[in-house]
Amino acid sequence: MGRYLSPPLQHLFDRLSVADQRHSLDVLYALRAQGYNDRDLMAAALLHDVGKAGTTLHLWQRVAIVLLQATWPALLYDLAWGDPAHWRYAFYLQREHPAMGARLAQENGASPLTVELIRRHQVPLRQSGGSLEDKFLRALQEADGIR
Repeated sequence: MGRYLSPPLQHLFDRLSVADQRHSLDVLYALRAQGYNDRDLMAAALLHDVGKAGTTLHLWQRVAIVLLQATWPALLYDLAWGDPAHWRYAFYLQREHPAMGARLAQENGASPLTVELIRRHQVPLRQSGGSLEDKFLRALQEADGIR
């Protein structure tokens, strides 16, 4: 990972839960299997969920998030509550972790492209944009299982 992450960015990755680290590595490996090896994209793959770092989600919260995303996404976002001590904070994290992660990545020296990929990793692409950023975002989302 050292070839994709500087020491400060590696520290961010290390703050992820083991499950989130495993997921991030799976996303990276999926991208590499498709022939991608761009440093900015690989860094985004490793750090796309870093906005969740330092928090523990209970199994029931993870299940609820997946079910609500699939069936009633508006309710998922309505349930969001920004108080870390509240049970609804998990829904807040789901909604806000891309922006939180992008800010952390930027503060720790990530490239502008990596920051944007993290920030936008849950935003559906409405049209097929031809920019490199859109191409990378589409690939990241597919590897992350969002698309």
